Amino acid sequence: MPPVTFGDVRSWRPGPLGTAGDGLKRDADELERSRDALATQSVPSSWTGLARLAAEVRRRALVARVESHVEGKRTVQRALYEAETDVTEIERMVADIESAATAQQFALGDDGSVTDVSDPPTFESVLDAVEWTARRSSQARALADEITVVLGKAAAVDALLAGSIPRGHVDHVDDYGVASPEVAEAWATMTDAERRAFIEQYVEEYADRIGIDTPEIVYEPESWGPWGQARDNGGTIALNEGILDDPFIINTVAHEMRHAHQYEAIDDQDDFRFPWQEDPFDMHEDQGISEDDADTWEENFDDYQSTDNGDTYEEYFDQPVEVDARAEGKDALEDMTADEVERLTEEGQR
Repeated sequence: MPPVTFGDVRSWRPGPLGTAGDGLKRDADELERSRDALATQSVPSSWTGLARLAAEVRRRALVARVESHVEGKRTVQRALYEAETDVTEIERMVADIESAATAQQFALGDDGSVTDVSDPPTFESVLDAVEWTARRSSQARALADEITVVLGKAAAVDALLAGSIPRGHVDHVDDYGVASPEVAEAWATMTDAERRAFIEQYVEEYADRIGIDTPEIVYEPESWGPWGQARDNGGTIALNEGILDDPFIINTVAHEMRHAHQYEAIDDQDDFRFPWQEDPFDMHEDQGISEDDADTWEENFDDYQSTDNGDTYEEYFDQPVEVDARAEGKDALEDMTADEVERLTEEGQR
């Protein structure tokens, strides 16, 4: 999901969100009535034995399915109403920013850029010119800062709605997870330097936790293609610079570091040691990795399925090392908090 732009939020209106929420409420209300009717419906007294038991089991299963649908609709309904309130505030903020920009003679680009379109006055001295330029720069920065705040709130709305989608409806959400609204907002307001600092600290702490040297981080251009890649058996982590402004990169970093952990677990399991020496694999078992896991991963890496080698995407997607790393990435993204983003960023900047 590409980050929201200022051009996007300029066209955001709260009305459709409320209308959609009302529609879902009607659907959920009707489903609840159907659920209640089904739950109270009696099995005919003439049905006995296995036929009666089967009917009861079937009825309970249907009630549970309807209840699950109701809960899913209610979750999305609440998210839509909350988003309606948030977008109302965003709409007001955008209008205020645009009014201030017009009054101060600045043009706002859909990419969030702020351009001075005023005609410079005639200055009596160089000092006057410097002061005027500094004042205009300060006004432009203030507008840019307000746009950043708006984009943060918009990112939170997007994350709120995406996170409300019940499982089984959007594959990407099911497989990779969604950042919390708080994390999405924090990430949208960070600079690229801050995001890189977060990633460097995250990788360093992850490496320390699994007992390896901190991998080198390499940023590839957006045209590279993949989101990330663990190279040199986890010694290098390559990341796509094109997703640096998306909190999804947290998933990618954790995914690739899990590959590094897989490699380390394999090495430690295969490592020779004398009977009196401590088993290096004990650390991995403490972290929930079994020797069977390491065996499976070793076999998989020996016959790694890649679309670059002519394998199908499904073969790549479903192989054990990718299933495991994908789960790690999803958990990392969904468990991340705004406080942890702040801590890791501050630590990474020291």
